[in-house]
Amino acid sequence: MADFETEEQQVEALKRWWAENGRAVVLGIGIGLALIFGFRGWQSHKTSVAQDASSAYTEILESLEQDDDGDQFLSLVKGIRDDHGDTPYAAMASLAEARFQVENDQLPEAEAALRWAVDKGAFREIVPVAQLRLARVLKAQEKHQDALKVLDSVSSSAFTGHVEEIRGDIYLDLGETSQAATAYQRARESGSPTNSGAALQMKIDDLVTDASDEKS
Repeated sequence: MADFETEEQQVEALKRWWAENGRAVVLGIGIGLALIFGFRGWQSHKTSVAQDASSAYTEILESLEQDDDGDQFLSLVKGIRDDHGDTPYAAMASLAEARFQVENDQLPEAEAALRWAVDKGAFREIVPVAQLRLARVLKAQEKHQDALKVLDSVSSSAFTGHVEEIRGDIYLDLGETSQAATAYQRARESGSPTNSGAALQMKIDDLVTDASDEKS
């Protein structure tokens, strides 16, 4: 397997990963929120506050699709964090901002948005998703040790497969192929799904092939 040798290659790989996984996760969270609010009525907030936050988030998503330079979009994201930071929508808006920043090669800004979602977001169910994306962004910036620390902090076992696969990718970047192979194997055996089962197996196979070539 060819390692990513430059920061540009890291960024392009991150963009591809984000394109494959970003929209589905945000959509799933949005559906989950609708169900939660429908059944529970969001008891901890007044209906009017929830409606305002929901409207603001809808405007953010529309701006993300329509705003070419992103100025209005980023302003709206800041607004929802300032005005509705204690709602799940603010955390989701931060994920949307991170996606925007990645697509525009602004990795430090993407990192900041994801750290906000992890540290200050009110919707705790979104934290593991934000942590996984943060680890990817840190890896793309070659902040490997920081990325590993973030992965260590993911507490939900439902994401074990994702955590271990990303951990393997980080070790591979560092040239620690034995640890990478172990992490990939844990990802495969975790029982929790990853977004790239076939690709994960290819990574394992490539490491086995590389090890055989080194011995021959």
